[in-house]
Amino acid sequence: MARRQLHAQDSILDAVRSLVARNGPRAVTIKAVAEASNAPTGSIYHRFGSLDELLVRTWLRAVRRSQLALLGVDYGDPVRGAIDAALAMYDFCLAEREDALLLGAFRAEDLRKDGLPDELRMELDQVNAPVERPLAELACRLSSVDGLPDMEVVLLAVVDLPYGFARRYLDSVSAPPPESRVRLEAAVGATLDA
Repeated sequence: MARRQLHAQDSILDAVRSLVARNGPRAVTIKAVAEASNAPTGSIYHRFGSLDELLVRTWLRAVRRSQLALLGVDYGDPVRGAIDAALAMYDFCLAEREDALLLGAFRAEDLRKDGLPDELRMELDQVNAPVERPLAELACRLSSVDGLPDMEVVLLAVVDLPYGFARRYLDSVSAPPPESRVRLEAAVGATLDA
């Protein structure tokens, strides 16, 4: 019979995410993670191997969660689909504040370090694979609608704009105004029309 893990992996990853959200990436040390998760440092090293691996796994989990927002959208009507994807990303950022702050703290390039396991390096290299095809298809379908949008425009509309707009509220105690989603929808529509 396998030995039951006393400290769930998600609770350790949650501790890393919270440390980054509260105090920035430099606050993340194995000792700080151990204190925040109530897991012994030996258990953390046994499970993750290094601080770099722990950061990568936490960031990848946040990326996958954010990608679910984009994958859950109906892109049947490409313009409406792009707007709905942007709103879904915005809603994700507000609902999963710590994941959104973690995503803003690192890029895949920042996390590629020597000594990471090969499978983790491959995951970093292919991090956007789940959303590449749907977004590329969206870009093609938008091009056929008005001849302009390309992948850069789609990424601006469905990722950069909603994240940037949500970002101002992630560090704030005040909630976004009720009209914020309407403003974002207009901004995405204008970006697609430009």
